[in-house]
Amino acid sequence: MQEISAGEAIRNKIVMGNKRKVSILIPYKIRKGNTLVFLQKRSKDAKRLPDYFGFFGGGAEGNENPEDALRREIKEELNYIPTGYRFLKKYDFTGSIKDIFFLEVSNDFEKEITVLEGDYGKWFSEREFEKEQKLIEEDKIVLRDLFKLLKNEK
Repeated sequence: MQEISAGEAIRNKIVMGNKRKVSILIPYKIRKGNTLVFLQKRSKDAKRLPDYFGFFGGGAEGNENPEDALRREIKEELNYIPTGYRFLKKYDFTGSIKDIFFLEVSNDFEKEITVLEGDYGKWFSEREFEKEQKLIEEDKIVLRDLFKLLKNEK
């Protein structure tokens, strides 16, 4: 990730205001021609969106850049150190700025991780996430963009 100048940092702070800066990893796999994404089932007592499905990742701490926040959060939540991930896009939503990264994972991904936050992880197809009522619209917007990108790369 590129370093930014002090002027850019100040401008970013003004533009972003007090929005939470979040880094997210979307693990995915392609099986029998179908793309599946791995989402977290948040616990019923979660501080944000309890009992909903959502992404693995979280807020940046201090002056952490998006990739450092991503690696720290994924280690904390999945006991996994992601490598080879790609950047999808930066989203500016009402309450947060989300840097979205994605990573194609192996069939053994669930054996390589330990879900340490939330109840469990679950694989979703495009059709399944669209129908999921416990998935916020912001996350569906991100997933639509990811599925579109992956289809175009085939």
